[in-house]
Amino acid sequence: MNISYAIMLLTLILSIFHFSYGYKEAIRISNEEGPVHGMSLILSIPLGFTFAHLSTIFYQQI
Repeated sequence: MNISYAIMLLTLILSIFHFSYGYKEAIRISNEEGPVHGMSLILSIPLGFTFAHLSTIFYQQI
């Protein structure tokens, strides 16, 4: 197995994880009353995009 393929799979899994976690946090935050701490949502969505971008870069190297 090529190292680019392994890294592409890892970044793809991390991207899916961060997008799923961000979606779950957005649903949780939308149901809260009063002030909320949205730092996990703020961090997880850009990390999802970053890992998705890295996944496409490593996919092109295969």
